[in-house]
Amino acid sequence: MDPIPRLKIAVLIKRFLRTGGAEKYAMEVVRRLAMSHEAHVFAHEWAFDGPEPITFHKIPRVCRKPAWLNQLVFSYFCRKAVSRGFDVVHSFEKISTFDVMTVQSPCFKSTGLAEQPWKRMLGWIALAFSPRKLAWMWLEREQFADDPARIVIAVSEQVKRNVQAQYPLPDERFRLAYTGVEVSPATVVVSRRERDKLRSRWGIGVNDLVVLFVGTEFKRKGLDALLQGFGKVPRARFKLLIAGGGGERIEYYKKLVEKLELDSEVRFLGLVDDIDRIYPIADMYVLPTLADPCPLAPLEAMAAGVATVMSSSAYNGSAELIRQGEAVILSNPHDPEEIAAALLKLMNSHIRQQVAEKGQQLVRQLTWDKTAAVTAAAYQDVIQLRNLNRQVAGTVTGACGRSATIQ
Repeated sequence: MDPIPRLKIAVLIKRFLRTGGAEKYAMEVVRRLAMSHEAHVFAHEWAFDGPEPITFHKIPRVCRKPAWLNQLVFSYFCRKAVSRGFDVVHSFEKISTFDVMTVQSPCFKSTGLAEQPWKRMLGWIALAFSPRKLAWMWLEREQFADDPARIVIAVSEQVKRNVQAQYPLPDERFRLAYTGVEVSPATVVVSRRERDKLRSRWGIGVNDLVVLFVGTEFKRKGLDALLQGFGKVPRARFKLLIAGGGGERIEYYKKLVEKLELDSEVRFLGLVDDIDRIYPIADMYVLPTLADPCPLAPLEAMAAGVATVMSSSAYNGSAELIRQGEAVILSNPHDPEEIAAALLKLMNSHIRQQVAEKGQQLVRQLTWDKTAAVTAAAYQDVIQLRNLNRQVAGTVTGACGRSATIQ
């Protein structure tokens, strides 16, 4: 087998950080690619202290808001910055310049227009008078133009199906690179003493069963149904830790906790910088997400040996690789009764341990190295496609020249 050539890669992403699932995905992939290729990251901001040789380039941030204008400006400056000198341009953003694009979210088109004909018509009328919607739609059309020299990396089948429902891209344009996770050595080992100390910080007893929820968009992540389901289990045994900012909705959820009379059982932790230290103090992790392309947190919980409850693959791209028993899979995350039943099932320590062990065994196979390998293979495919197109173009040009000479 021929050795893989060293490539000069441009990576385009606004924030190259460890915080946020999408940002961490990009960082973990680029770190690994940088060990074999010359990696250049073009970003508004970055925070990186790893040993990998990555070169950073500042893309000017003309404005933070509105987001659509920021995205257009970012796309413009990236086009100028990577116009020449790179073997592959890899974007993690909605922009118009790339060879490989990693897609981690549903299409704007699929969320911006209703299915009913009359609502869709009203949506198109509103679109014509909305600079925000016009900008996102234009960027997305550029992003998913049917260019045979481009490859789209989807983080799950769910994402791929969503794109193909809006834009007629054939299967051969896609590659699948699921979110990865590290079980060892990244898994944090917490001593019993430290575990009890962390629990006591939030008023959690030694024998309490701790349920952990991690997310920033509380509504989309299914916190409403989780709180309602949590209210149906024996309160004397359970405590619920909610990690994440919650944004402007935080007060709504605090009031919902009061309404459900769960004040003494629920703890809002806010944004947690080192979430790896929180997983080991939990007995179970629950994410009844209503729409998630490929969430990282449930995989991290499984890697930490925590019995995990998550939505099925209809709602959650990560569940495409997980069977019932490796986690407790919710068929309907909207249903508080089903969530309560999952919590009650995991009250049994034997079942909880079985689910935790099977889950951890599974995620040992879902590594960032595999994600990076799929990405690197996509780079090679793009280069082959580019060379093939040049050969075809040269053949056509030569044929046209011979035809003209004969005439």
